[in-house]
Amino acid sequence: MKNSAKKLLEISVFLGLATLVITYIVSTTSGRVASFIPIISEMPFNEPEASIFGTGLGISIFSFLILAQVFHKLFEPLAKGIGQNYENWNDMIRIMATFGAVCGIITVNFSWNIFPILHGVTAFILFTSFLIWGTFAYTLLEKSGKNNDIRKYAVYAGWIFYILMIIFSVMDNLELREKENDFFYRMDNPPTVETERTIYLNLTAFCEWAMVFSFYTGALTYRKELEGINI
Repeated sequence: MKNSAKKLLEISVFLGLATLVITYIVSTTSGRVASFIPIISEMPFNEPEASIFGTGLGISIFSFLILAQVFHKLFEPLAKGIGQNYENWNDMIRIMATFGAVCGIITVNFSWNIFPILHGVTAFILFTSFLIWGTFAYTLLEKSGKNNDIRKYAVYAGWIFYILMIIFSVMDNLELREKENDFFYRMDNPPTVETERTIYLNLTAFCEWAMVFSFYTGALTYRKELEGINI
């Protein structure tokens, strides 16, 4: 199919965004999740939102897993032209992105309230690997003379919100430790609609949403690079 790589990217992005929005609407209007502002992972604790979330994001992330192989091939001549070990980096980034995507599929199908450690670890790997991939792709294309301001700001925003998310999460846990005497209380007790939402919890959630939307914004900037490329 002509332009199949570009179309797969578009499907991945729009399916991912639609899944998040639909899951939010279903979970909040049902009264099962706080409308302002939920951690993404606390939304799919019940049906039907759990199936919507796992299926939609699972397909979206799997699509990116396929695209990671396409981008690796696309980046090969650019990396070779730049030199400076970029060929080796391209190979390593491909492995990292693939592993991150696999972890992402696990994350969205093994919910926080039932598998807290597995969900937390795989989510961390997913976010970190996608940020590193995006940074490498942006840097490689910029060095090849293919600048894109939206892509640049999406990468910057992703890292900023990622770091802030971690900081606010730690502060939320420190605050909970004073009340519950357990630093990992939040991991084992994810927030529910009845949970008193602290400012740190709300800020953690806001940064997570902003980081994820920066991922999808940055992803759409690669449509031009994928024009005419078939899978």
